[in-house]
Formats: sequence, structure tokens, C-alpha cells
Amino acid sequence: MISTGDELIEPGEPIADHQVRRSNAYAVAAALQLHGFTQVDDEHLRDDEALMHRRLGVLLEQHDALVLSGGISKGRFDFVPATLKALGVEEIFSQVAQRPGRPMWFGVGPRGQLVFGLPGNPVSTLICLIRFVLPALRAAMLCQVAAQERVAIDHAMSGRKMTYFMPVALRTAAASPGLATAKPPQGSGDFLALAGTDGFAELAPRPEGYPAGYAADFYRW
Repeated sequence: MISTGDELIEPGEPIADHQVRRSNAYAVAAALQLHGFTQVDDEHLRDDEALMHRRLGVLLEQHDALVLSGGISKGRFDFVPATLKALGVEEIFSQVAQRPGRPMWFGVGPRGQLVFGLPGNPVSTLICLIRFVLPALRAAMLCQVAAQERVAIDHAMSGRKMTYFMPVALRTAAASPGLATAKPPQGSGDFLALAGTDGFAELAPRPEGYPAGYAADFYRW
């Protein structure tokens, strides 16, 4: 697990107004461990292109999979995609028609290493981890695929033009699909909005809106 960015400050350390806590690394490590991946190393890289090239090269040699958070968009200091390509990582895709998490990046290293570039906003990071990274790791390990859970949304919602991952709280889970209440965050940086939710529903593009009882795939945190 690799977090990137000069603005990230460890919990408990003094913080300025323009800085943010390095929460993604702890959320990703906790989620991976919760799902059985206990050997998770953690590193933080500053926005220094030479340093990033040197350390990512070392980490690629030492690990089968890298999960990066931040540095994958088109900002001045978003060095991750270019650095990975320079290290021989083949880009498989960049950007996905989804919200949150549209800037997501994925590539394969020279030895077949899986390299995931997740957006830096915490809601996007955690959703992309659960939706894409965990299934990919399980597939690489030839794990048996579990039956996909489904939920029914308990009230009507406005439409979306692209796939939307909606955090939900389960009301009943015994039936199939279980009943769930949507808990939309105030943007992809609203990490606290995920408290009290059980996971998220994957809502297919539907500009006309979603009626009460709309059924969707459900992914647990």
C-alpha cells in the first residue's frame, strides 16, 4: 500500500489548513486485512519524481501487487502513471466511467505484478479497493468466486448518467435481495459519511432515476 502526496500528515501530528490526514493507507490496510490479506506493507512517497521512480522500482521487485493512492490524475505533481510506465509497467486502462473513482488506473508489471492506481479521495479509494482490487487479488490466487450479493433500495433516487457506487446501510439482509437505505456522501472526500454503512450498491447508468425497490449488486466493506 503506497500513499502519495506532500499534503498528507500522519494522525496525531500537527496539521496546517492546507494539509490532510493520511487516512487512506490505514483504511486500505484495514480493509485488506479484514478480507484475509494480512501481509500488507505501507509506504508514503512525497511528490518527488526521482524519489518516486527509485522507490517504486524497489517495491515492484519486492511485491506481487502494489496499491497506490493518489497521484494518478492530471495535476502538476501527479507523477504516478508516467513513473510506472518508465519502470516497465504496461498500462491496461486509465479512467473508468463511474463515480466515485473515475481516475482509476491499472497496469501490469514486467513480472506480472498487479499495479492499481486509486484516486486520492478517501471514498473513491475505498470503493475502488473493494470493487476492483479485492476481486483481482482473489482471481490471481484462483480463489472460488462467491455468489454476488444483491440489495433493493428502499426509496426512489434521482438518476445517474454513469455507473454510481452508492454507500448503503442494510435494513434487512435475510431476504434476497436484502433491503438497504442509501447514504450518499457529500462528495468523494466525505470519509465520515461511510460510518454506519455496510457497503455500497452498484447502480447502473439510469438517467430517468431509480424507483423504490430497485435491485443492484452489493459489495461489503
